[in-house]
Amino acid sequence: MIRHIVTITLREDASTEDIEAFFEELVPISEHPKAIEYYCGWNFQDLGDPCDIGISCSFANHADFEEYMASPDHGPPGEYLRRISDHWSVIDYVEGSPLEARAATRERG
Repeated sequence: MIRHIVTITLREDASTEDIEAFFEELVPISEHPKAIEYYCGWNFQDLGDPCDIGISCSFANHADFEEYMASPDHGPPGEYLRRISDHWSVIDYVEGSPLEARAATRERG
């Protein structure tokens, strides 16, 4: 299983209209047929390097993830993302247990 996580820090001058439009533009990509789960919402904690919005979705395999990433439905939310944020982070990983992650560390090292 592949997990795709995006964290977004809003610009102080991001307009409510642009933020609402961003969420509306997420709807088509959230309904992509290869996305098994798609969640987004507002952060309620200020731990670490705080962000405002989180997005998380999962895919059965790399091919499904790549098809999702290549979708033209990514364009419109990306345009709004650049209007509302100067900083966002993305992590894409193969889901597994802590022991599987430790084993992968040994393979990389």
